[in-house]
Formats: sequence, structure tokens, C-alpha cells
Amino acid sequence: MKKYLLVLFFFCMGLTKVSAQFDLGTGMGLAFFNSPGLSDYINNGFSNSTNELKSFNSSADFFVELGYNVNKNYQVAIEYTFNIYSFNSPLNLSNYNLSIDRHKPTIVAYYVIPGNGYKFKFGAGAGVRILKAEESIYGPVEYSTTGIGFLLKTQGDTKLSSDFYATISGEIRYDLPGEVHTLENNIINFNSFSIGLKLGVSYHF
Repeated sequence: MKKYLLVLFFFCMGLTKVSAQFDLGTGMGLAFFNSPGLSDYINNGFSNSTNELKSFNSSADFFVELGYNVNKNYQVAIEYTFNIYSFNSPLNLSNYNLSIDRHKPTIVAYYVIPGNGYKFKFGAGAGVRILKAEESIYGPVEYSTTGIGFLLKTQGDTKLSSDFYATISGEIRYDLPGEVHTLENNIINFNSFSIGLKLGVSYHF
């Protein structure tokens, strides 16, 4: 009897491994964002003709993602992206500096097209957006705001070895962290639209 229970146990463990497959990925990328509220705030008070904010500006992304394969063609994932941006400009008697950290955890649902040594994923998701900014003219002042954001993403995975894959992804984001009031009673609206490209590696287990 014990022998049969042992066989059944390992059989169930094997089924669990097949049906509960995970993808763990990490990497970095570049995002180009459009934030009219931020551009208006900086261009109206702190920029000059040589360094004013354009319609789209670049920032850096760092990400980690854990995905669970529900079945062959569907995956649910938790993605966390950390985005950083900074702006500085000389003033008459000082320097103006603004640094922005954006935390972007997102729950993503993917449609997956698997193949021999590759995998394509097409996903959409939403999550909380936490923004922290530090503005400095004669001394640093910190701001923070929290909102929501939306994501459209497509990703391709190419096998490097038995369980490791190289990944490349393109994404579109619409983030609504909201606005803050500065010490000078001005308003900075940080809502933004962005497109990005990311490169990384993933481990499938």
C-alpha cells in the first residue's frame, strides 16, 4: 500500500511541475515619455532655449517579472518596473535639479504563442503607480503621489540554454500618478504617456 501511495505522490508532483511552470525575468530598457504637465512646469520656470523639455523625453527602466503559465497559451504575471528621470538647469544664483523615481507594479495577462526554442507574449495589465520626486533650487524638497497606470506589452523570448532565455519587449504605458503642489503654490501634473523598449534574460522553471 505504501508503495502505491509513493508512486501516486511522485506522479502528482510530476503533474504539478508540468501545470505550474514559471518564468522569472529581469533586465533594463529605455522609455520615451510625454508628460505635458511636467514639461509646462519646467519650461515655464526653469529651462532655457538649450535644455527645454521636448514633447518626448528619455528615461531609464529597470524591471523584474514573475509569470505563471496557466496553460499553454495563457500566462498571468506580476511585473515591477523602476523608472528614473532627472533634469537640471543653471539659474542665476544656483542650479535647478529635479529627480523623479517612478515605481510601477503591474498585474499582466498574456496570450502566449510557444514554439521550439522561442515564445511570443502579448499582454495587457494595470497597477498602482507610486511617484517620488526631489526638487532642489537652494535646498531639496521632496514630493510624492500615488495613482494608477495601464500597460500594453509584447515580448519575445529566445532560448539561450535549456532553461535560460534572452528577452526583448516593447510596451506602451499610460500612467496617472496625479499631481503635487510645490512650496511656491505651483502644480506639477506627472501624468504621462510612454513607449519603451526593454532587454533582459529570463529563467523558465
